[in-house]
Amino acid sequence: MTRFTTNDLAFSGYSTTVDSNKNHETPDLNYVNKTDEKNVTDFCNAFLENYNVAQTKANFQKVETFLQHPYLEHAVCSAHLSDWIASNWIKRVL
Repeated sequence: MTRFTTNDLAFSGYSTTVDSNKNHETPDLNYVNKTDEKNVTDFCNAFLENYNVAQTKANFQKVETFLQHPYLEHAVCSAHLSDWIASNWIKRVL
């Protein structure tokens, strides 16, 4: 499995703050902080793996772009985000 890093993100301006209490814990992907680069990176990697999408940088950045969609502006639940992205993956909603 290819693991993309924060260097592979298409957008800039994300927060790089890491909660020192959670440095060694498994990330909580039930909640997605779309302003944190590490959280976005983890979500995008998990989406590619969970939905058996080809693990390319282009697809990684496509997931990231979907997270910026106006429809998902206030969405933070990983399941809701994943379901919406999966259902719109082949549509031209970007």
